[in-house]
Amino acid sequence: MKINLILLDSSLELVPKEIISHPAVIRNAKKRNKKAEHTLLDISLHYHAMKDLPNREKRGRPDIVHLAMLMFLTEQAPIKGDFYIHTIDSKLIYVNNEMRPPKNYNRFVGLAEQLLVYGKVPLNSNESLMKVLDIRLKDLKQKYKLGVLSEGGKRVKPEELCNLGEKWLLGIGAFPHGDFSEEVKEVADEYFSISNYKLETHQVICRLISSCLQQLGWP
Repeated sequence: MKINLILLDSSLELVPKEIISHPAVIRNAKKRNKKAEHTLLDISLHYHAMKDLPNREKRGRPDIVHLAMLMFLTEQAPIKGDFYIHTIDSKLIYVNNEMRPPKNYNRFVGLAEQLLVYGKVPLNSNESLMKVLDIRLKDLKQKYKLGVLSEGGKRVKPEELCNLGEKWLLGIGAFPHGDFSEEVKEVADEYFSISNYKLETHQVICRLISSCLQQLGWP
């Protein structure tokens, strides 16, 4: 039993060129001794700069991705399958499921910036912990069926998703507000819901892991 997981429309991106000259962006970059275009978009730092950005309600929350990675990748059980991150600007990132993401958020930010600027981390290794792939979300359909977790999806018990099989890739939104992009909707094979309530990204992952481990007798 393994869970293949992908974070969808993830709120993880570098500062876009539209706001590269905004004082808030320049101030943060200068403080960190980095080029503005090499820093993560973060609404807690760039709130005023983001006011006129399109789709702003879904952007600037890399902390959601960080928490989701911690929840899934620090699990020691043998249920961890393939793991990907699909970003709001349509990048597709492979994540080695043996990776141990930094628990400190600032360290995660530095790692994510390196990944998005240079395409992989670490830079000096043949085996990447994270890598930006030269394919799109739709290309994963050659390997998986995509089941998207959504409030409006077919109501199922979490343990049912554990038993779908390794040909399924479970997609969870990793953005604060709004709906899935058309890119996601076009490739989704099925929509599932595991709660009557709106759950945050890390809560969905926690329920999935717990349900699968319960079936395995809590190894």
